[in-house]
Amino acid sequence: MEEFLKLFSFRQEGAWQVGVERECYLTNNGAIKPLSPLVLAHLAKDGRFGYELSACQLEDRVGPCQLADLKNQLLQNEEDIKTAEKALCFQRLFLEVAPIDMPLDVFPDPTGRYQQIVKTMPQEVLLAACRVTGTHIHIGMPDHETALKVYNQVIAHWQELCQLGDGSQGQRLEIYKIVAPAPQPLPYADWADFHQKAIERKFDHDPRSCWTLIRISVHGTIEFRMFGPTRDLDKLVSWAQKCHQLCQQALKA
Repeated sequence: MEEFLKLFSFRQEGAWQVGVERECYLTNNGAIKPLSPLVLAHLAKDGRFGYELSACQLEDRVGPCQLADLKNQLLQNEEDIKTAEKALCFQRLFLEVAPIDMPLDVFPDPTGRYQQIVKTMPQEVLLAACRVTGTHIHIGMPDHETALKVYNQVIAHWQELCQLGDGSQGQRLEIYKIVAPAPQPLPYADWADFHQKAIERKFDHDPRSCWTLIRISVHGTIEFRMFGPTRDLDKLVSWAQKCHQLCQQALKA
């Protein structure tokens, strides 16, 4: 149990700050291609840009930051990626569901984690994982107990948030269920109950393997994972505002 608790990095100074992870596809001449190794080699190595399982996807990251500064930081990422687009002649595609014949190249993860995952992954699961992208929003929590209280309150809104972030008439989340057959977040009575359920679902050593649409993340945040990808920064900020508001309301409940 103690080791499980240590996997979550809560920070008082990070409480109520916001983080965003936004995924997209990479294209050239209109076709989705496994360009992320090339693109990431060109971008800054400061944690703002990263890879996904699919080598056809790119993730840009913001935060932790104050909610009021979120759009400015998103704009900085946009400026840097657009410079790379011009230099390397690629384009980003914010598509919720990719074509079924897209490339299935896996990113050459230097940690080896992706290579281990795909060794036993059925082909239909790999295809589903590669065909969907999304936007994840993090709201920082100060400690374990606050995180659990907030989590148990906000999960009641998971379907409402799914509708808010949906741009594919539910198709993206249906395909996601091939990867995560039980995406609905469930309440935990306490951290001991959370630990027991993590053991049962085999993510007690790696909470990143909890695939529910809202989760308590190792970064010390409540993570909202149901939103689709978007080029519209104002829409993205509005999603973050909604998640932030729900978390603050949960604290008062």
